[in-house]
Amino acid sequence: STRVCTDLESGDFDAIVVVSPSTKEIPEVLRKALEPTLALDKGAENKGCTLVPVSLPAKRLVYSATGPLDRDYDDLRRFSEAGCAGIKRALAAGAKAPLLMSCGSMPNGTVKEASTCTLLGALGAVYVPLEMRESVKERAKKVNL
Repeated sequence: STRVCTDLESGDFDAIVVVSPSTKEIPEVLRKALEPTLALDKGAENKGCTLVPVSLPAKRLVYSATGPLDRDYDDLRRFSEAGCAGIKRALAAGAKAPLLMSCGSMPNGTVKEASTCTLLGALGAVYVPLEMRESVKERAKKVNL
C-alpha cells in the first residue's frame, strides 16, 4: 500500500529515497547527510544512486539523481528511472519500508507530473509477478507497507 507522509522523523520507514535533479532542492537535514559523500564524489550529485547513513529514524538515505533535465531529449522518464533505481538500491541495502520523496520538476513542467512519474517508477521496482506471488509466498512482497 502507499500513503502520504510529510514527517521525515516518522519511525515507520527504514530508508528515505530522494529523487531530485540536484541536492539544492532537498531538505537541509538530508543535504547535510550527503555533504561528506559529495565532497569525495562530485559525480554522485548528477547520476546514479548514493547510499549514506542519516540521523533520522529511517537510518538510510538513498539519493537518486535524475541527472540534467534541460537537454532536448530529457523528459519525465528521468524521474521514473531515478525512482526505480532509488528503490532498487534501498531494497539491495536491506530496506523493507522505504519512504519515497520526489523533489523538483522538468523545466516548464509541474511537480505533480514529476512526483507521479517518480512513484510509477518506484512501483515498477517493487512489482512482483502474479505467478511468483502465488507460487512462492515468502517472495510475494518486496516491501512491507
